[in-house]
Amino acid sequence: MMRTFFTSFLVVTSCLVAGASNLVYDGPKLEVNYDGPALIDNSQFLYTNQDKKNFRIDEYLEQNLPNLLPMKSSISGWSAMHGIHPRILIHVLERYWNGADTTNSRADIDHVYQIATGLATVFWDEYDSPMAATRSVMAVANAYGLPTDVPSNMASPRTTAKSQRAVNPFGFFQPPWTIGDTWAGGGAHGDTGSGIRNALDYWGSGVPWGNDTSGWWVAAMQGGTATVHAECSISIDHADGWRTTYYHLENPQITSGSVTRNTVLANYANDEVTALCLGGSSTGPHVHTAVFHNGERVEIDETNVDFTAFSHHAGEGQYDFNCATSWYNHASLGTICPGADQLLNNAPAQDGLVFSDDFESNNTSAWTSTQP
Repeated sequence: MMRTFFTSFLVVTSCLVAGASNLVYDGPKLEVNYDGPALIDNSQFLYTNQDKKNFRIDEYLEQNLPNLLPMKSSISGWSAMHGIHPRILIHVLERYWNGADTTNSRADIDHVYQIATGLATVFWDEYDSPMAATRSVMAVANAYGLPTDVPSNMASPRTTAKSQRAVNPFGFFQPPWTIGDTWAGGGAHGDTGSGIRNALDYWGSGVPWGNDTSGWWVAAMQGGTATVHAECSISIDHADGWRTTYYHLENPQITSGSVTRNTVLANYANDEVTALCLGGSSTGPHVHTAVFHNGERVEIDETNVDFTAFSHHAGEGQYDFNCATSWYNHASLGTICPGADQLLNNAPAQDGLVFSDDFESNNTSAWTSTQP
C-alpha cells in the first residue's frame, strides 16, 4: 500500500493560545511505497543518550564531509529533537549536497530541517513496522531524487533496540519552567505533528511575536547533561536513557555540560527568526518540549508520564485543545483546560523517585525510591 504525506498547517482557534509549534514536513511529496527487503534495522535509526556521547558529529564531519561542517548545529539539533541517529541524517544530506559547499544560510538550514523532518515523519508514523527506517530513507531519497543506497552495516539490529521501561517516570520531570511560576499548556502532539504524541507546547503569557518574553524562563525538567545545539535549541540527556528537548528559545543561560533540575536554560524567543533558528514554523512565542526514552518517543499522557505538579490527559488526535476531551490534572488546583494560564509549577522534581502507579491514584506519600 502506498501512503502519501502532504504539506499540513496547524490552525489553532483558542484565543488563549499564545503559540504552537508546527514542525511538520512541507518539502517534496513523500510517498511510502517501498515493499522490498529491510535495508536498515529500526534500531539503527534511534538516537540514544549513549549514541550522543559516542558519535561526535563535528569530528565525523571534519574527517569525512567537511563541506557539511557549517550545518553541524542543524544536524545536531534535529538529530536530538526528532530522534534520528545523525549517521542516517548525514547519509541523506551527503547525497543531497553531493560534495557542494554549505553556508549555514537560511536556505541551507531549511534543507536540513525538511530532510530531517521528512525522515522523522515517515519513521515515527511507520514505527510499528520493521520496515520503518528503510521506508523513511527511501521516501525522502525518492522525494528529492537522490540515490537510494544505504550502508550495508545498517541492516543488523543494535542492542539498543526497543528497550522496555522498567517503570514510568512519575514524579521525575518537573514542568519546563521555573518553580513558582504559572504558565499555560497546549495539547499533546507528535514532535513532527503526527505519530506518537511525545511533545507539548507551553508559554507564560499569551502575547504575539514582538512582545517582551524576557520574564519567562524555560527551566530544566530534570538534571542531566545539556547540549546547546543553537541559540534556539537545547536538549538534556537524563539518567536511565531519558531525554528532554526544548525549542524556540533565545538568550541561553547555560553552555553545554551538567545541569541540575530547575536550572534556568533560556527565555522562549519573542521573534520568529530567533525562535525558528533551525527551521520550522510557529504561531507565536512559546517553548516546544519533547520526551524520549532510549531514543524512542514517549507518549505524554497521564497513564504514562507526568510533570510533578500536574499530568496531562492527552485526549483525541494531535493538538487537542477541546477541554471536553483533553485537560490537565493539577495536583492541587484540579482540572485545567489547555490554553488556560493556570498551570502553577509548585512541585519540584525528585531525583530517583517515581510513582508506583498512575498519577491520579497517587500523591507524594506514594513515591517509592529507585535508588539503593
